[in-house]
Amino acid sequence: MRLTGMQTLLPAIERARSDPRVKALVVRIDSPGGSALASDFMLREIDKLKEKKPVIVSMSDEAASGGYYIAAKANKIVAEPATLTGSIGIFGGKFVTGGVYEKLGARIESTSIGKHAEINGPARPYNAEELKKLQEQLQSFYDQFVEKVAESRHSTPEKIDAIAQGRVWTGRQAKQNGLVDELGGLDRAVAVAKQRAKIAADSDVELVVYPPRKSFYELLSEQFSGSGDSAQSAAIGAWLSANLSGGEIEALRIMRGPFAMFRRGEPLAMLPFTFVR
Repeated sequence: MRLTGMQTLLPAIERARSDPRVKALVVRIDSPGGSALASDFMLREIDKLKEKKPVIVSMSDEAASGGYYIAAKANKIVAEPATLTGSIGIFGGKFVTGGVYEKLGARIESTSIGKHAEINGPARPYNAEELKKLQEQLQSFYDQFVEKVAESRHSTPEKIDAIAQGRVWTGRQAKQNGLVDELGGLDRAVAVAKQRAKIAADSDVELVVYPPRKSFYELLSEQFSGSGDSAQSAAIGAWLSANLSGGEIEALRIMRGPFAMFRRGEPLAMLPFTFVR
């Protein structure tokens, strides 16, 4: 399984935009949504890319909420008939854990500057004024969501709001209400991309995957540095078990020890070694 998000997708889009050999981009989305900020970053990059090259979205099992948000600016949206999509909406809140700490005998005290500085603090629930502020923030982002979809789908905010409000649609229903352009899979999205790029339908094209697949060396290096994910760990473990002896695996495990201290983005401070005779 390969996962991508803002930190991997944005550089990939930039490379595709600057590569003259890439004539069109097919963005494959399989996401129930996530961070509003990350979704907005990805939407902006796709919108910038669309100014230079056609962008076609291919929806997989689900492309809802933030998954639909990043698809909205594409030239065309292709979805499977049973894709779960839409869910144009936003929610927010926080987990209040202050009571748990009290049961454990812990006491939380905080110092802050600013009227709403502790609005998202987990020690206590929202007060009435904070709830009002949260609702204003959510409503503002929802209105932006609806307006951007309306602009991209050549509709009006009122019409989009009528089919939004968090409702989830199948791909077939989404096509009927104007949220999706065509039904089909990845092959159909590639065909639409060729058409938008003015490439003959019967012409052979090379499909380049962004971000590129990692080599075994890169996967192994990530495991040594401690930055790999669980899926990568399972794949590496299976390969090692099938190709190396128990002694060789143990040697690799010993070697990994120092490398595990180096984690991407984190400072590392090490005391000097002292040798005493």
